[in-house]
This record gives sequence, structure tokens and C-alpha cells, in this order.
Amino acid sequence: MRQKIANLIVRYRIFILIAVVLLSVWSASCIGKTKINYDLNRYLDDDTMTKRALKVMEEEFGSTEQLRVMFVNLDEDTLSDYVAQLNDLSEILAALHDEETGVVRESGDTYQLVTLTLTDCDPVVVVKELRSMFPEAGTYYVGGSAAGQLDVQNSVAEEMPLVMVIALAVVIAVLLLTSHAWLEPLVILLVLAISIVINLGTHFVFPDVSFITFAVSAILQLALSIDYAIMLLHTYHDCRDEGVSAREAMTNALAQCFMRVSSSALTTVAGLLSLLFMSFTIGFDIGLALSKGILISMLSVFLLMPAVTLIFEKPLQLTRHKPLSLGGQHLAKGLYKARKPIAVFMILLVAAGAVLQSVTSYTFTDASAKGESQTINSIFGTSTPLALLIPGGTEDADYDTQRTLVERLQAITVDENPAIRDISAMVTTGAEALKYYTPQDVAELTGLNSLVVNLFFRAQGFGSSVRADQLLAATEGLDAGGETIEKLKAALDQANAAFHGTSYDRMLLELSISSTDRSLIPLIDQILDEVRAVYGDDFYVTGIPMSTYDIGNAFQSDLLKVNLITFLAILLIVTLSFRSIRLPLLLVFVIEGAIWITMGSSYLIGQPIFFISYLICVSIQMGATIDYGILLSDQYLTMRREGLSAPEALADAMKRALPTILTSGIILITAGYIIGQRCSVFYIADIGALLSRGALISVLLILTLLPSLLALCDRWIVRRSAGNEEHG
Repeated sequence: MRQKIANLIVRYRIFILIAVVLLSVWSASCIGKTKINYDLNRYLDDDTMTKRALKVMEEEFGSTEQLRVMFVNLDEDTLSDYVAQLNDLSEILAALHDEETGVVRESGDTYQLVTLTLTDCDPVVVVKELRSMFPEAGTYYVGGSAAGQLDVQNSVAEEMPLVMVIALAVVIAVLLLTSHAWLEPLVILLVLAISIVINLGTHFVFPDVSFITFAVSAILQLALSIDYAIMLLHTYHDCRDEGVSAREAMTNALAQCFMRVSSSALTTVAGLLSLLFMSFTIGFDIGLALSKGILISMLSVFLLMPAVTLIFEKPLQLTRHKPLSLGGQHLAKGLYKARKPIAVFMILLVAAGAVLQSVTSYTFTDASAKGESQTINSIFGTSTPLALLIPGGTEDADYDTQRTLVERLQAITVDENPAIRDISAMVTTGAEALKYYTPQDVAELTGLNSLVVNLFFRAQGFGSSVRADQLLAATEGLDAGGETIEKLKAALDQANAAFHGTSYDRMLLELSISSTDRSLIPLIDQILDEVRAVYGDDFYVTGIPMSTYDIGNAFQSDLLKVNLITFLAILLIVTLSFRSIRLPLLLVFVIEGAIWITMGSSYLIGQPIFFISYLICVSIQMGATIDYGILLSDQYLTMRREGLSAPEALADAMKRALPTILTSGIILITAGYIIGQRCSVFYIADIGALLSRGALISVLLILTLLPSLLALCDRWIVRRSAGNEEHG
């Protein structure tokens, strides 16, 4: 069957080539249609407090966004004028400057902070407007999550093309060193470039893709699938060396590579698809997009590469050269002689990695702000806002309950310091609207005759005093005449818009610790307990600290699901490929050991692992680097079935597999390293750095521990596999 399919592909290769090229042209025109999402909160589970709170917040207030603007060396009148201009913008609900906490004097400069609460608008558009709004102010800074989002967009657009260019240069250099012909890199990259274009162009089938997915999908698709093309091309050269025609060599190479390439691709896809089961649904986004890319690459190698290779047949043969000798057979001899101590040492290393990775700490948000947010944070500290929605009401009893909650929240401490730096609420920031005024107070405010004011109080039924908001609601019957009442009205309107919703009131909390602080989770628990003690379960909390809390709680279940599903799916695929359970168990153990060492090393260097990086790298490391083990093991079993002894089979298998393993491994290691070093976006850089380290450790274990285990377990593996072959 494999031979027949290979025959058909080679026979109709030109028609297939034309169809694929047309598909790639159409895909290239569709790349711009992909909608890119920069809001990671969108991927939270609908049942989390953050997601439920965001829904209520949008219904009640239309916005949850806050920004910070920092001016430098402005005089008080100019600053007041700027604050007034900001308050006049329809997108800004409130612009506040606290003369006590919003001013820092440092190194002869005065820094002034204005905090903005936005209405229902596009905050990124507002950031762009704010950054050009005060040209006469000289240097000033706009920070906040929306500003960070804009900075991420700009960084991804500027940095990823350069990352791709550097990665391509490395790929070409590695391919030239390990190739059988100088023209090989052109053939391989041409096929994979077309598959990458098709993958990027078909992203539009999704409602949107995350910026993380869009940024890394091309380079990871190249790094993860390049070994498919290398396997086929090297097998083709081996077949040509046997003296057969080019068409026959390609047909035979395809037939031989169907199992190897499809097994490698399916294990990678199985690892990636395990991300679909994450409760934080960015895993669904990344898993589907990258799985699609891997399958497209596999199909491109099977369908497109035969045509491209045969078109370049003569130049390939003319540029043939002796491949670089990597000494695989010599390495195999040394490993065979020292197989027992090597196996014992490496297994102990795996055990140590397992212990260390169990105590490794994780982080759930970006540990460092960039750009203008970073500058503001360096002066005024990190902004960690939390929005609290509580049952609304305008009676004195409702405000007394709010005051009780404020007192309880202000009493919370972290390391003996107040845990909440600031609380903005109707009873704090809007307290002026809740003061009680006597007729005499109103007469002084308005300049009206006290007799007129007394008559007004009696007519309204206010008694001896009245709360400011109730007074202002009735001032149409009072000819105020002065500016004081108008200013009080404006303050009340602003406070009502900021803190009063239809059914819920809003409190804005500013925590004194960052969202990466280890005390955050216990602090959120304490805040929730205090709010629950006052309002029961009828409240909502949202903000970066709350989403960090929700993600942290979901992480353990995601961790178990991703690991278990990846393990079982890959074990099943490899078992079906080898028609035996014994060898697949060895392969999965080696790669799982590499993962444990990778994650345990983070503990040794004192670097917490970003949770998305962990889940993505586990799925890729398990799904992709096991390909190297499959290739080496398949070659070993083939040689043993042909009658070679265990040492000879290991030497021949290492000689054949080492170029592909090193080529693909070095490219994956380097691609991850380049992403980690050249990208300033934390989420993307951390994935690259961890993936690079993981790929390096996987390659080392595949080239040391796996050969040792193959030699030690030879009778157990080969006899079982041979028995299956006979029964097959």
C-alpha cells in the first residue's frame, strides 16, 4: 500500500505542485485577514471570578481599564490644566492627581502622577492619543496594561522578522554542514516556506489567534518539522546511491519514510493537542494553530517535496559532496562499552530532576514591565489595581457598610506593611458628596440669605441637615448663583459615574505588592474573606491580581491534564508504530526524564517558570523530541533484524541517525535560544528560552541514555519486536 501511494505521488507530482503553489498564493493573500488578540484575560475559563466579574463590570460600568500618566517638572497650574483636559475627554471617566501620593522628587526632578479610569472604549486607541496629546509638556509617560499591550504589538512587529532572519541564517548554516549536497538547504527551505505560508494564511479560519501564537508559529513550525524534510531527502540520496533512477529512488524513499515521518508528526501533534484540554484556553489557541502547521508541513513533505526534489535533481547531483563525518559509530562504540555506568548515572540524574521539578516555583504573569510603564514603575512603584464590585445602594446604611469594608481592607498587612496602598470608592474619593450640610453651611457656600435657604430646606423636607448628593439633586429649586455648588455637582457626577452602577458599586484597590509577589495568592484569599464577611457571596473581583489568582488555582489541574494526556497519546502512537509496548516505554521514559531535568534545572538557577511556557514546552518537548528517539530506535531495530549484532547495529544506527538528530536538534535549540535572547516580550521570550534548554537536554539524553538502554535491553526489545514482525 505504501509503495502504491508513493507511486501515485511521484507520477502526478507536477499536478500536485501546481495545486500546492496556487494554494500558497491564495494563503499569502489571506495572512492579513487573521485577527490577532493581545488580551490574555479572554482565555480565562468562564467560571472564574475574573471572567464573571469582567462581564458584570462591562454591564455596570463599561470599562475596567486604568492608565497612569507621569509628567515631569510641571508647575501646579499647568498640571491642573492637563488634568482638566483629561477629564474633558469622553473616553476618560475620571482623571485624578493626589498631591500627597502622586508627587515624587528625585535627583532634582519632580514627577507627578495622574491616574485615569476609562469609560467603555478601545484603551489602546486612547493610549495612542494620550502619547501625542501634550507636545508642549516635553517628556511624559503613559503606562498601564493597555499601554503595555500597545508596546507588545510594536515589539512583536519590530522584533519577530529579525528573529526569523537570524533563525534562517542559522538553519542554512546547519543544513550546509550536515547536507549531502550544497543545494539541499534550498530544496528543504522552499518546501517548508510554502507550508509556513499556507499555515499562516489559514489562521483566519479561527475567530482570532493570540499574539503569542502568531509570533512563534512560523519559527516553531520550521524548527519542529524540518527533520521530516531531512529524513526524506537523506533517504532519497541513499536510494540514489544504490544505482536506481531518480523517480524510483524518490518512490522508494517515500515508501520508507511514510511511517517514520508520520509517527514523528503525529507524536508532535499529540503533544500539542493536549494543550486543548487546558482550562486557560490559550492552550486551545496555540495547540490548534501549531498542530495545523505540523500537519501541513508533513503533507508538504509527502506531496510537494518529491516534485521539488526531482525538478532540482541534476543540480542536486552536481553539488553532491561527502557529508560531514560526525563520528556516530565511534560514539556508539564508547557508549556500548560504558553502557552500564552511563545508564546508572543518567537515571540518577533523571531522578534528581524529578525531585527538583516537584519543588520548582511558577509565575503566572509578566514579571517585568517594559517601555513607558517600566519608567513609571521605577518612580512610583508597580501598579497592581484590583476592582471590587459590591451590592449598590445610596442609603446611609449602604455607605456605612462600605466604610466597614474599607476599614477591614485597610487593616490587612503583608510583612507588617499595609497590603493595600490606596482605596478609591464613594466613601473615600467621593466622600465630599456624602457630607452633611446644615442651612447655614449651604448659605455660606452659595452666598444666599440664610432665611431663603431655611425655607428651601423646609420645602424639601430635609430637616436640620442634608447629605450633599441629596442636596445637589434638589438644587434646581435653589438659585445657587455661585461656582461652589457647580463644582460640587461636577465632583458628584464624576464620583457617581466612577463608583455607582445599576446594581453594584465599584471600589478600586491599589495593592502594595506586585502580581508576581509570592504573597499575592494568600493576600487575595484574605481580601476575598474580608469582602465575604461583609457582603456574603454577592460580590465580584477583577484585575491582573485576580486573574493571576484564578490562573494559579487552575494550573495544577491543567498541569496534570496536559502531562497525562501527552504521555498516554504519545505512548499509544509510538506503540502502534512499533507494534510493541516495550520500546515505546523506554522512549517515553527518556523524554519524560529530559523534561524533569529541564524543569528541575530552573530550580537550581533560581528562576521561576512561567506557567504557559511550562505547559507549551512540555507538550512540544515530549511530542517533538521523541522523534529523535523514534528515528534512532527504528534504525537500531532495522539493523538488528538484518542480522547485525547489538554493538554493530548501535554503531550503524548512530551513524545514520546522528546527522538528522543533530541537524534538527541544533535548529530547535538555536531557534528557541534566538527567541529567548532577541524578543523583549516576556511571554514569547520565556517560551523560547525554556524550549531551547529542553531541546538541548532531550538531544543529550537521546544520544547517551537511549543508546545505553537499547544495548542493555536488547534481548527484551528485539525479541519482542521480532516476534511482532513475524506475526505481522
